[in-house]
Amino acid sequence: MSVLSLFTVTCPRLMARAVSRMCATDVVVSFPGRDRTVALTFDDGPHEETTSRLLDVLAAHGAQATFFVIGERARQRPALLEQITAAGHELGNHLMRDEPSVLLSARQFDQQLSDVDDLLSAHGPVHFFRPGSGWFRPRMLRSGARLKYRCALGSIGLIASSYPQPAALAARLARRCRPGSIIVLHEGTSDRVGVVEVTDRLLRALDLVGLRAVTLSDLAAQGS
Repeated sequence: MSVLSLFTVTCPRLMARAVSRMCATDVVVSFPGRDRTVALTFDDGPHEETTSRLLDVLAAHGAQATFFVIGERARQRPALLEQITAAGHELGNHLMRDEPSVLLSARQFDQQLSDVDDLLSAHGPVHFFRPGSGWFRPRMLRSGARLKYRCALGSIGLIASSYPQPAALAARLARRCRPGSIIVLHEGTSDRVGVVEVTDRLLRALDLVGLRAVTLSDLAAQGS
């Protein structure tokens, strides 16, 4: 894990506070005070092996999620986008390629954000973007605001991108969840197939403590 990724995983709240002082655009890492719900989000799809199986798991638990998709992968698999939205889940903009968005020039970032927005908006409204690797600059938030996006990161301790011990990881994530938390899991490649088991175990554990997984938009709307 790079220093950039490590900071992103461990310090999203510090990032949000620092940038919020400079920019009017909201950066969300949680929605405190929500009633027994959390937002479940998946990055880096869609992928034939992981996305379809995640949809089956979510359906089995009656859970909803937000899928932050990579544009070039989404363009290759439009049927999966249709399956996601048809099942009542939400799409989020994760830019065009799986790369740190902070390293893009302003022109490249704006173009990617706009191109993916065009791609996803055909499947319904898109309200959130998540920069690649989770790191951002204030100008990126302003670009998102022009498309009426909010920048959504993840809550502290609720981000996972590899799954060597699914049972232990799911239990740890469930213990850390609070009403209004945002969970970030990663799919999109064959070596991340463990995300399916983790999701299943996590949803079971959340149910035991009375927490329900919903989309980011549904979680945000509870405070409206």
